[in-house]
Amino acid sequence: MERFSRKLQKIHESYFISLPKSWIKNLHLNKNSTIEMIINSDGSLKLAPKLEKAITEDEIVLSSTRYVARDVVKFCLTGIESVVIASDNPIPEDIKKDVKWFVEKLPNTEIIEETNKKIVIHNFGYKSIPTKKAIQRLLYLICDMFENLKQGAINDLEKTYENIRKFYFILVIHIRTYLRTGSYASEDRDFTPLEAMDYRLFCEKIERIGYILRSLRLSENIKNFFTKVESLYNDTMNAFLAKNQIKACEIWFKRNKLTKEGTESLIDLNYEDKEKTKDLLRIIEYCKDMADLI
Repeated sequence: MERFSRKLQKIHESYFISLPKSWIKNLHLNKNSTIEMIINSDGSLKLAPKLEKAITEDEIVLSSTRYVARDVVKFCLTGIESVVIASDNPIPEDIKKDVKWFVEKLPNTEIIEETNKKIVIHNFGYKSIPTKKAIQRLLYLICDMFENLKQGAINDLEKTYENIRKFYFILVIHIRTYLRTGSYASEDRDFTPLEAMDYRLFCEKIERIGYILRSLRLSENIKNFFTKVESLYNDTMNAFLAKNQIKACEIWFKRNKLTKEGTESLIDLNYEDKEKTKDLLRIIEYCKDMADLI
């Protein structure tokens, strides 16, 4: 998360601040773009570009190039339901192999037709999963990973993380479709562009926590600290689900206390346990970042 500060300027009876150039560039804005503003109850101000409604494309046809597999991923993530790779000549086997590898990694996406000169990829079912349900599922899958580690169910960690990755991709598809076209990709119809961007950042933190837990292995020396970090995550999850900003603020105080405790414990730990504790400290920071978005 980037932070910027600007001095407030006054011209006649109006006040102005300049917007970060990186924000303007990343969202492809110009001098004619419309910016929506929301004043929160805590006095903070949120800005987001106003989206123009557009018709969502159902199908796109790509040429069979060396890097077409990456284009398949890009268009699937923007919500295109059908991606067709077409060629006047037989499609090389190495390109087919790349396409199949990427398609297997995407959720609810399959090759439904394949000939020498044509490959048809289709997204199945991602629209039937409400965006908020996908976020809720991601949160509870992390709870499963904490439980897997406590129970020593190491073999289940990879499977659970794969489910996290799939739901994360579904969430990305929903958000990118909405931000690109202004059309909702799922049954949800009540979130704003600002909330959509917050959801994207929030779920990115969830995925990163899952990535850490996937490789983490508990030892006696870190079990107590691990349990406290799990409790902090549960508090963060519950604050998000209840949209409780007071609980979200409490995460900050708990985070400071836990960070101090974990950092001080590094002195007496062996190398492996130090690395594991550092991973848990990263999870604490991700929880704090998630609380910021509630």
